[in-house]
Formats: sequence, structure tokens, C-alpha cells
Amino acid sequence: MRRIGHGRRWRGFRRDDKGFALVEFAMALPVMLVAYCGMVDVVQMVMANRKVTQLTLALADLTARAAAVAPADVENIFDAAQSVLMPFDASNASMVISSVVVDANGNARVCWSNQRNGQALVRGATVLLPDSIRVPSTSVIMATASYRYTPQAGYVLTGSFTLGDNPIYSRPRAGQAVGTGNIEQVVRTGTKPCPDFN
Repeated sequence: MRRIGHGRRWRGFRRDDKGFALVEFAMALPVMLVAYCGMVDVVQMVMANRKVTQLTLALADLTARAAAVAPADVENIFDAAQSVLMPFDASNASMVISSVVVDANGNARVCWSNQRNGQALVRGATVLLPDSIRVPSTSVIMATASYRYTPQAGYVLTGSFTLGDNPIYSRPRAGQAVGTGNIEQVVRTGTKPCPDFN
């Protein structure tokens, strides 16, 4: 039996390319998996962000269509609007609907506010509105919604992200001209019309 020298063995080993693709795949697989999971998380987060914008728009629109709302009506609006979030978990959403009245001097203050999993605004609190919205002797429905998004895989995106929390405004479509300033507004039953903020 003839012995093959170490040099010839090494040259033969270097020329042998069997299993080369398998080694490359094993090296690239972890990087590909992390990239894939990260891409899935980013796409899901973008989808959730779009849903939060649609939720906020639905809150403002549904409220602005009413002439008056009872607390039960506001809860129905929250229920209807949060269905927009599906398939995301609605319990991670925070929603606030507020009626903001701008007096004759251009001061914008909260007339009433309702919330679900959020922080309602205090009656009479001053609100900063964009100049295009702050028209004297008018009112506006201001809706805000946010969503706490937690990535599924968490390899690339870690921790929770708060999406949304940007107000959307809608003018009352069927509001009542009431209050001391005879300002058209969506009235909440059991609450005095504004600009009387007492």
C-alpha cells in the first residue's frame, strides 16, 4: 500500500469542492433569518401605523356626523372605530375624542372630552390648534389615537413603539348652534354647550 504525501493530500482537499455550497449556506443562514424577521417586523409596524391613522380619522368622522352624543354613543363610536385596527389587538390602542370650541377672540378650549385607554382632556383647557383650524366662533372635533406596537420576533426591532398620537380634526356636519356664542357644535348630553366652560 502506497502512502500519499501530505502535500498531495492537501492539494486534493483544496480541489475537492463537494459540500462547498452547504458551508456557504450554513454561514449565510443566520444573517438571512435575522434580515427576514426584521423585514417582517418593519412591515407589520408600517401596517399598524397606517391602521392607527385610519382609526383616528374614523373617530373624528363618526363624531362629527352627530348633532349630539350621549356617553353611550361615544362608547359605540370607540367600538366601531377600533374595528379598523383588525387584525391588531385593540386593547393596545388609546383613543381620545374632544370637542374644541374657538370663541370670538380665537381662543380654543375643550368643551368635552372622552377617552378609552387614554387621557381625556379637561373641560376648559386651552388647546393649540393649527391656524387653518382656529377660526373664531367655530368648533371642531379633535381625535387622537395611539397604538403600542411590540415586534413579534424582536431580532432587529426591540422594545415597544408608540405609533400615532397625531390629532385629526373634523368640522361638525350636523352640529347644533347653541351656547352663549351660538356656535355650531356637537353637543354631549349632560354637558353644557360652550363657550360657557363652567
